[in-house]
Amino acid sequence: MNDDGFRLPPWLRWSAVAFVAAGILYASLLDSPSSAGLSPMGPFGVLGMDKWLHAVAYAALAGTLATALAPGRSLAVAAALAVLLAVGYGVGMEFAQASIPARGFSVGDIVANVVGAFLAVLVWRLGIEFVGRAESEKRPESEV
Repeated sequence: MNDDGFRLPPWLRWSAVAFVAAGILYASLLDSPSSAGLSPMGPFGVLGMDKWLHAVAYAALAGTLATALAPGRSLAVAAALAVLLAVGYGVGMEFAQASIPARGFSVGDIVANVVGAFLAVLVWRLGIEFVGRAESEKRPESEV
């Protein structure tokens, strides 16, 4: 394990952030909205599929951001920064979409982005605490 507590090197963590952000940029601004060919309703028939896709995309962005930001910061600070940056990126994408004729600005999409980012970072943080607790329980008394 690296001395910062994360197994992946920094360049790989930040490359993951860039990859996810580029995918969101492509899907938000360059891909035709009609080309998706998806069902209009998402799982459980409660929300539209586009809201689920927003939540998943911004969950991925927030999760990769949290992992990239964590070294040298407390988990709470990394989590808060990840959510703020992911949501800020999402708001920026919505404003950019407002200028594209086939697209539009949607507060519902922003809400889906916030929910996805928040839930991902919550799961990320709980996962890190769980793994840390499990690793500390495995260590012999002499190492603690």
